[in-house]
Amino acid sequence: MKRSLLRLRIPLRTPFVTATGVVAERELVLIHLEDDEGTPGWGEAAPLEPYDGVSVDEVWEALLDGPPARDAPPQARTAWELSELDLQARRRGVTLGEPGADAIPVNMTLPAGPPEDAVTAAKKGLRAGYSCFKLKVGLPDDAVRVAAVREALGSWPALRVDANGAWTVEQAVNRIGELARFDLELVEQPCATLEELAQVRSQVETLVAADESIRTADDVRRAAELGACDAINVKLAPSGGFVPARDALRAARAAEMQAWLSSTLDGPWTIAAALQLAAQEHITMACGLATLDLFDAPIAKALPAPRQGLLAVPQGPGLGIDILEAELAGVVIDRRD
Repeated sequence: MKRSLLRLRIPLRTPFVTATGVVAERELVLIHLEDDEGTPGWGEAAPLEPYDGVSVDEVWEALLDGPPARDAPPQARTAWELSELDLQARRRGVTLGEPGADAIPVNMTLPAGPPEDAVTAAKKGLRAGYSCFKLKVGLPDDAVRVAAVREALGSWPALRVDANGAWTVEQAVNRIGELARFDLELVEQPCATLEELAQVRSQVETLVAADESIRTADDVRRAAELGACDAINVKLAPSGGFVPARDALRAARAAEMQAWLSSTLDGPWTIAAALQLAAQEHITMACGLATLDLFDAPIAKALPAPRQGLLAVPQGPGLGIDILEAELAGVVIDRRD
């Protein structure tokens, strides 16, 4: 079995602003396996330190010598699991996930930049057929930006806001009260912990969703015990892989909570896996997986762009994507074979 480890640095078209900071480029770690018959398997690690506290260096080190240890960062375990699952599925000529929907509804994510920039992006999304938008909040001008986006969208498209845990309980209750008049579908991760989310949820009428505070099925069950949220946002990278993310979705269903899948500015390999998982688990909420067009590199086109707010599910074999070496060459900054 051949194994290669690649470190990628991908520029973004424009800096992406959230309450946790500004991202101008995206670093990823990629595993490439190849068996004796030449069948490949690809796996991607997508840590985002401002979001999950895990650095690319940590993940790189965890994967240098082969399969990561059990206590390695979950993003490293996700990459290794995906590479093995992709290889196995390609050998059998099937998809990674069980067949489900042909396309998944996706939201358009709007950064927490100047209101006029958010409005321009929202109008572009409307023309492209999106019916759900997620706007980053957690900054002093939130009310101005949310009002401007809602006015630009009109009354129909769903509008979510995401604070990335930026508020205290008191701030969250006050801010959500201010923003509720803009007909929000939900507010995502208003505070940092599940205990704080439970306090907020008991004081507001807007639906509360958990993201950063949810990683595993046990986290979902803990959220249900606390009454912390109405919905959860699951991401493959920090969950530890396809199977742990699937288990978290099923725990949410058992707890009668809504759920969807999202990207942490992931590359096409993790997004392909998330799309297949969403199809397999019959996810109907709009997923935050339409983020590849933020990349300024050829690999952004490894998956078709969304059409009318729907993203096609790769049909395999395996992850269902193949990227040429020449397309990778422009973004590889380190490689170990």
